Amino acid sequence: MNVRRWLRRVAAVIVHNWPLKLAAVVVATLLYTGLVASRDSSVYPGPIQVTPIHQPAGTKITSNIPDVESVRYLAPTEDGRLTATDFRATIDLTGVKADAVPVNIPVNVQPIDPRVTIIEVTPPTIQVVLDKVITKIVDVVVDRGTPPAGIDVGATVVNPAQVTILGPSAAVNKVVAVRVSTPIDSSGLDIDREVQPIPVDANGEAVTGVNIEPRTVRVTIPVYTNRQSRSLPVNPVITGTPAPGFRIAAITVSPLAVSVQGDQNQLVSLIQADTQPVAVFGATSDVTTTVPLALPSGVVPIGTGTIDVTVKIEPVTATRTYAAGVRLDGSQPDLDYTISPDRVLLTLYGSVAVLDRLGSAPIVVGLNVSALGPGTHDVPLVPSLPSGITVAAMSVQTVTVTITSPLASASPTASGPAGSASPSPGAP
Repeated sequence: MNVRRWLRRVAAVIVHNWPLKLAAVVVATLLYTGLVASRDSSVYPGPIQVTPIHQPAGTKITSNIPDVESVRYLAPTEDGRLTATDFRATIDLTGVKADAVPVNIPVNVQPIDPRVTIIEVTPPTIQVVLDKVITKIVDVVVDRGTPPAGIDVGATVVNPAQVTILGPSAAVNKVVAVRVSTPIDSSGLDIDREVQPIPVDANGEAVTGVNIEPRTVRVTIPVYTNRQSRSLPVNPVITGTPAPGFRIAAITVSPLAVSVQGDQNQLVSLIQADTQPVAVFGATSDVTTTVPLALPSGVVPIGTGTIDVTVKIEPVTATRTYAAGVRLDGSQPDLDYTISPDRVLLTLYGSVAVLDRLGSAPIVVGLNVSALGPGTHDVPLVPSLPSGITVAAMSVQTVTVTITSPLASASPTASGPAGSASPSPGAP
């Protein structure tokens, strides 16, 4: 009886508060497993470069992507310690909104060797700011400072006058203009150079993280020490030649003269204001265009700087003589035709280009005989010629056409008894 009571007491002790006792066993097991794992694991101290994947099109990461600082891993002991090339670290941007709001994204480190197990990654997450890429057109502002005493500055010309800003929306929206700095020095030399603009915000502070297209602009500023002005005739500069068979008939410009200004030593030898070249290569019709003036450096126009130029193109004309054959049009198959003469000399006047084309093939003059019957007829020659070509002279104006009928010229055969005379007309 005492044994049974003792067994019951032992059982009661064991099952008393059993959930806590079971939890204690589990915790002990986990602690033991962690202890064993920590003794067998290795740590690569980094750095490991992190690569973003699945980044949406038309977006840009505006935050800094730090490297993985360390990786704790389990690996076969015979492989030794691993290096950065044995891991691949990524952050997945799938579903991340391009709204310039910071987002924490888990860092995924995968071993190259599948036998390696990753235990811990530091840092476990990386904060990423993803923004939409946009464009914006802004003006170019020239900062030329205060000119030295005795220096007179002319109008500033910037080409192009506007540029395109490209980058994340948060940065692009701050840009109000791009600034180029071209200070005027006391040397009095004109400014004509390529300058790299700087994007600025409303406070004039530089904005970073954006691109500018084009990357440079040309700034031209005339600088005078003794400014004067003159009126010069406009000289149109024509390059090239019209198409073969065409020539330049006349050149007109508007305005005929322009006023320019510059230093006295620049204007003294200037006798005309040239235009930028007007090309007439291969032209067959009038060329009308508007071009700027091509003035020496430091000389600028007063008022309009463009010229309307019209180059009148006309065909080159000439006279040429061709031997032409005569062709019957509308002849009837039951009639015979004789033509005299059967060839004619044509002297033609018109465009050389058209005359050249006419001479490349035999020339034939058509003769309409569809309404003519047997007999002799004088038929006038009426050549059919291309537009713009006229007949200056013909060796003959008419052609004699003789038409005969083979059936009418054949003699009838007499019939009747041999030796009998044919009755005379009207005999009984």
